[in-house]
Amino acid sequence: MKPDMNMTTKCERVVGRGDAGCGVRAECRTLLSALLLVLPCAAAHAVEIDGFTEPNRVVSVAAAETGTIKSIEVREGQAVSTGEVLAYLDDDIFLVMLAIADETMRAQSQMKSAEAELQLRQQRLEKLESLRTQGHARQEEVERARADVVIGETRVLSAVETLELKKLEHEKIKVQLARRAVRSPIDGVVSVLHKDVGEFVAPNDPIVVEVVELDPLLATFSVPSHEAVRLKKGQTVPVHLEDAESWVNGTVETVAPVTDAESGTVRVKVRIANAEQKYRSGERCTLDLKKPASPPRGGSR
Repeated sequence: MKPDMNMTTKCERVVGRGDAGCGVRAECRTLLSALLLVLPCAAAHAVEIDGFTEPNRVVSVAAAETGTIKSIEVREGQAVSTGEVLAYLDDDIFLVMLAIADETMRAQSQMKSAEAELQLRQQRLEKLESLRTQGHARQEEVERARADVVIGETRVLSAVETLELKKLEHEKIKVQLARRAVRSPIDGVVSVLHKDVGEFVAPNDPIVVEVVELDPLLATFSVPSHEAVRLKKGQTVPVHLEDAESWVNGTVETVAPVTDAESGTVRVKVRIANAEQKYRSGERCTLDLKKPASPPRGGSR
């Protein structure tokens, strides 16, 4: 029952009058005492908590390499997908290096030369071995031919290894070229462009773009500790979004394990689905704890 403030005012007037009857004064004092007890209890049991929404994630996307910004591929407020290119660093020299590596990798002259030489040495060895059995060649000549074959095989192996190294160098340059592109690590919205075309990306200042994840949103509340004990991770709670002027169901994401000693509150974060981007980050909102708490889906985690 709410206290009658008009009655309270009347009582204060009666108590203050010296000529009032003792019985009336006693009754008014009783009403005032009850009012003083009711008001703190009503304040202590407040169940609507003010808060604000914020992105689920804020990612400051950095360039993997240093260099000058060649192009910016997005604008602020644009939705982006995971892996989408946000910006390119200058890559002219890497394109030339890749072309050279490509041609070098395709070159087969060293390999073909080594294989042809090995074939000739093997044929010579076969002839000398045949002549040796007939007594028309010396053993030293045969041994020398065998050594030449081994040398030829080594040269072929060296050519194969060189070709493999060229392929690896080609792949390395491809990776370096790919790293000149700054890509989004998440699905989200571009919130800030930190660099513009022509600006230099240095090791101590690598941030190019800021991307925020707005689905879901997180609503943050400072809940009195005696109310926070009712909340569990996974629990469904009603949240009112002021700008959108609508009530939505949110899911408790985290309940801080520590109570702030100064304010006596616990930080609670509530996840709000926002697939259609209807709700904004930074919007004021209210957590309503008047309704009975819903049990966590799938149990407490």
